[in-house]
Amino acid sequence: MKLWNRAAVALKDGPSLIAADDILTAAVVKATSHDELSIDTESAQFIYRHVLSSPSSLKHLVSLISSRVKRTRSWAVALKGLMLMHGFFLCKTTVAESIGRLPFDLSSFGEGSSRIMSKSGGFNLFVRAYFAFLDRRSILFHDGNRHRYNEESSVLIRLVIIRKMQIIVDSLIRIKPIGETMNIPLINEAMENVISEIMEIYGWTCRRIAEVLPNVHSKIGKTEADLALKIVSKSTKQGRELKKYFEFCKDLGVSNAQEIPNFVRIPEADVIHLDELVRTSEIDSCEEGVERTEIVVEEEEEEIETRPELVSDLITLDHDEEAPASPTRVVVVDIPDLISF
Repeated sequence: MKLWNRAAVALKDGPSLIAADDILTAAVVKATSHDELSIDTESAQFIYRHVLSSPSSLKHLVSLISSRVKRTRSWAVALKGLMLMHGFFLCKTTVAESIGRLPFDLSSFGEGSSRIMSKSGGFNLFVRAYFAFLDRRSILFHDGNRHRYNEESSVLIRLVIIRKMQIIVDSLIRIKPIGETMNIPLINEAMENVISEIMEIYGWTCRRIAEVLPNVHSKIGKTEADLALKIVSKSTKQGRELKKYFEFCKDLGVSNAQEIPNFVRIPEADVIHLDELVRTSEIDSCEEGVERTEIVVEEEEEEIETRPELVSDLITLDHDEEAPASPTRVVVVDIPDLISF
C-alpha cells in the first residue's frame, strides 16, 4: 500500500517538480504534495528558514502556495497549503502580517462533488474550517491599517480587540476531524497547530480581560459596560467549550493536548457588577472627548462591526506581559489568571 501511495504521489507531483524553475518552487511542491499520509517537514522548514533570513521572499512564496492551492481538488494539497501559510505566523516572522486576506478561497472546497458519498467529505469539511480560521486571522493581524492593543488605547478599543480575539478562538474550535478515518498523522499535525494557536490567543485574551475590567466603571458608559459583560460571558462559555475540545484532542492523540489546562471561571460577583453597570449607566451623547461606536454582535456569525475611524479591524498581539498601572476606579474587579496548568 505504501509503495502504491508513493507511486501515485510521484505521478501527480512529478510534472510540477519537473516544471519548477527554482529551489523555492520545488520546496513548495514538496511541502504541499498529494501524499495524504504525511507531510514533508524538511521542505516546510527550509521555506520558513528562507523567509526568516529573507523576509522579502514571502510575497513570492505566498504566490506559489496560492497557485498550487487554487487549482487543486486534493484535500491533502489544500490542507498542506493552509498549514504552510499558518506556519508563517507560528514561526513569528513579522512580515507575515503583510499577507492580509488570503489570496485564495477554500470556503466551498469540495462542495462541487457529492459530499455525502465521497470518502473525502470529512477532510473537505476540515479544510474549509481551517481556511475560515486562517483567513479571519490573517485579516485581523494585517499590518496595513491596524490598531495595536496597549494601555494608551481607550477602554472601548481594548474591549473590541478582545472581543475579536474571542471570535478567532471560536473559529479555531470549529476545526475538528470527524470519524476514525481522519485519525492520521497529517490531520494530527494540523491539530497541533490549532492547539498551539488556541493556547496563545486564549491565554492572551484572558490576560487582557484581567487588565481591562478594572477600568470598566459607572462613569465610562453603557456601551463599554455592555461589551465587557458580553466578553465575560463569552469567556466563561469558551472555557467550558475549550475543556471539551482539549479532551477530544487528547483522545485523538494530539501531542500538545495531553495536558488539559485549568480554564478558571470568572467569579459570579464580577459578572453581577457588570450587569448592574449595564442596567444603570446613562450615556451623555453630547459629552466631549467620549468615543462612541455602535457594536453589533450577530450570534450566528459572531462578528463585530465598528466605525472604522474608531477601531481598526486589523491588529497584532503585543508581547508585553507587564500589567498596566492601576488607574483610579469606582468598581474593583479582581480577576484571577483564567488559564493555567
